[in-house]
Amino acid sequence: MERADLPICPLFEGVAPEALPKELHRLQAAERLYDAGETLLAAGCPTERMGLVLEGELHAILPLPQGRQLLQSRLLRGELFGQLLALDNGRESPVTVMAHTRCRVLWIPMKNLLTGGGEPSSARLLGNLCRQLSSTYFSLQRRLICLTQPTLRDRLLYYLRTERYTQGSNTVRLPFGRTGLADYLGADRSALCRVLSGLRQEGLVDYDRQHPAVVVLLAEPEE
Repeated sequence: MERADLPICPLFEGVAPEALPKELHRLQAAERLYDAGETLLAAGCPTERMGLVLEGELHAILPLPQGRQLLQSRLLRGELFGQLLALDNGRESPVTVMAHTRCRVLWIPMKNLLTGGGEPSSARLLGNLCRQLSSTYFSLQRRLICLTQPTLRDRLLYYLRTERYTQGSNTVRLPFGRTGLADYLGADRSALCRVLSGLRQEGLVDYDRQHPAVVVLLAEPEE
């Protein structure tokens, strides 16, 4: 696999194009195709590999009591998954990772990445993995803080403020639409829409019904 075939991914940042095929061979990275609805990793199962999404969209779903489910994350082209689990060999996965669309995934055995190959490119991969793990930790921390907000209104405002900072604009583009945002916030879509409508009436946000995946933050709520 050549670099041109790989999506932009922090794991390969700084790795010379000519060194990448050799590294992928050393890592014994394997590509696999999945149809929509296929399970890549089941909750309760361990894994020794992490995955890189080459094409398509995956969903990481957290099973809850009474048969309920929570969409923990959507995984798109260029994103990694399973890296934390693969580092702790034998630990059971808390989520099920499923193909939401037809997907192409590159699987990388974690032990091969940790072993290193003695080359600068191998050291770069390890450093990139450490930085990516740090990013994952803070992303999960933000999600936890969001979900511990007392009301859906508070969770939504926290999310929008965080995304405003991340995207660098008061115009926040919802990366997975309103349905996905409702899943992310642990709510149903109708409840989310009611809260958004209420915030609009308060003059805190605005949005165009023709573009529901874009929300503009106008003001901060009064304490």
